[in-house]
Amino acid sequence: MFVETITAPRDEWERWNERIRLLTDPPEALVASIAWDAGDGKVTGVNVWDSAEAIGEFFVARVHPTIQELGEPSTKPMRHGPPVAVYLRPRPSV
Repeated sequence: MFVETITAPRDEWERWNERIRLLTDPPEALVASIAWDAGDGKVTGVNVWDSAEAIGEFFVARVHPTIQELGEPSTKPMRHGPPVAVYLRPRPSV
């Protein structure tokens, strides 16, 4: 797993999220994505990926074309690397 975070103005976060389709058409390598209101009109999100390579592939396929169209965003994700510890609640058996 590989973790990244980003904090951006809400309107920018929404515009980019819509364009790169992170939540509406999530790439197979995206393990989890969680975003919340960070206050002051900003959204903070954490994305968990299968690997750093998966982020690179996503960037080439979806983010880079969006940058070419819209220009650079005001903020960029911070890449934190592999987690030191992880807990995921198991799904209850049905």
